[in-house]
Amino acid sequence: MTPATRDADQPKRQPHEESAAARHVVTEALTSAKPLVTMSREDLVLIALDAGAAAQGAEYVPFADAVERELVEVHELDGGSVPALTAVAKGSDVLLLDGDTVVGGKQNRVVNITIWLAASTTTTIPVTCLEAGRWDRAPGRFDSGRKVDLAMREKLHRMVNENVHRSAEFAPEASPAYVADQSAVWEEIGRKHARAGMRSETAALHDLYAREADELAQIRRAFPYPQGACGLAVAIGGSVMALDLFDAPKTLEHQWPRLVEAAASAWLDERRAVALGTKAKVAHRYPDPGALDRLLDRARGVLGDAEVHPSVGAGYDVRMSGEKVHGSALVHRGRAVHVALFRGEPVSA
Repeated sequence: MTPATRDADQPKRQPHEESAAARHVVTEALTSAKPLVTMSREDLVLIALDAGAAAQGAEYVPFADAVERELVEVHELDGGSVPALTAVAKGSDVLLLDGDTVVGGKQNRVVNITIWLAASTTTTIPVTCLEAGRWDRAPGRFDSGRKVDLAMREKLHRMVNENVHRSAEFAPEASPAYVADQSAVWEEIGRKHARAGMRSETAALHDLYAREADELAQIRRAFPYPQGACGLAVAIGGSVMALDLFDAPKTLEHQWPRLVEAAASAWLDERRAVALGTKAKVAHRYPDPGALDRLLDRARGVLGDAEVHPSVGAGYDVRMSGEKVHGSALVHRGRAVHVALFRGEPVSA
C-alpha cells in the first residue's frame, strides 16, 4: 500500500471544545502522577512516577524499536533540508519523541517535538542539526541515535515554544513553526565540546556522547527501571529540572535507559562547568520535599492558557509556559501520550 502523506490540507486550528478537551486530558495526567521510587547518585536524583489508573496499554511502537524492526524509515526531504526530514511509517503506528536523534543522512539531527506517526503515512518532521561540519552529497541511511542530553533538550524545547508563540501571534491562521534557533544550538554544542576539552572534526554532538559512553553505561546500570512506573522526574544540583510522563508503563520501560542516559550526560556536563569555575557548586544534593509538587502545580496552573494545535502527525500538540515552567504534550485518542515539563522562566512571546 502506498503511504498517505500528511500535508497542509489538515485544519490549522481545532474547535474550542477540542482545545479544552486536550488541556483537560493533560491536567488529569499531571494530577495522577505520584512519586513511586527515588534513586540518587551524588546530586543526580531520579524520581520514578506512578500514574495509577490513568496508565493504559500503548498502541504504538517506540521509534528506536521501530527502526530496528524496519517499521519506519527516515529520509532527507527532497534534495536535503536542514530543519526537516520525512518519516515513513509502515504497518504500525510509531511514537517519535522530542529529543530523539537520527544519525547518518547528510548530517545528524534531533527531533524537535513528540510526533505520532500513523501507520502507512509519510510525515514531514521538524528537526535541528547536531553536526555543523558535515553535509554529505550522497547521504546514507538514517539510524536511531541516543537521546540528546537533558540540558540540550530543555534549550531546544524552549526555542521551539518561543517560535510557536511567535507564529501564533503574527500568523494565527498558519500552522505553527516547530523550529529552533540553529545557530544557538551549534554554539551550545561548541561550549559543551570546550567544557569536555575535546574537538570534533564535524562539530558533532554525538562525538561527545561517544566519549562519555563508558561512564554513562555505568550510571545507567545503577538506575534500574522500577516496574509499573509511567514517568520520570530528574533533579540535578538540588533542583527538579524536568519531567516526562507517558500513557503506558511499557513506553517508559523502553525509554528508561535513554532518559537516564540523557539525564546523566547533562549531569556530567554540569560537573565539568563547576570544575572549570563557569558555574557555582551546588549547595544541596537533593531537592526539597515539595519541589516535584510545585513543578506539577505550576504546569497545571498554566494549562488553561496553553496553545493547542493539530500536531504534524496524528493528535494535538499542547504548548504551555508560565513562571518557572514550560512544557508540551501530545494528546491523541483521548490520552496524554507524552507530557514533558522543564523548569524555567516564562517563554518570551
